[in-house]
Amino acid sequence: MDIDLYPRTIELHRNKTNAGNADTTIGLADYSGAEASTSVSDPAGEVVLFTGIPASIQAKTTGQKKTNTALPQDVVYMPTWDIYIPFSALAKGTVRDRDIIVDDEGWRYEVGQAYWNRLGHRLICIRLEA
Repeated sequence: MDIDLYPRTIELHRNKTNAGNADTTIGLADYSGAEASTSVSDPAGEVVLFTGIPASIQAKTTGQKKTNTALPQDVVYMPTWDIYIPFSALAKGTVRDRDIIVDDEGWRYEVGQAYWNRLGHRLICIRLEA
């Protein structure tokens, strides 16, 4: 693997979900989406699928300013990032939309669009902020 092309390492996480009709206390119908975890050992409610994945993380766009209250010095929000993963690191279809990427500096990203071709994965992400 060429370290110059993929100088970073990432982890791939996926939210735990409650599938099926196990929970009828949320909403009017059965709920089968992500739920907040109450476990002390897993506060994020995520499953770590892969670690040590080589990647390239690149800023894509500068984000947007809020239109209603924008001032010249306001910070933009929701900048997007491209995360590239070589084809040899993860199989096709491994990464899904809404998966969470954690990079080697501790930043967290949510996958908005997962795309795969012969070169590998291209993940269009938004960096999550506390």
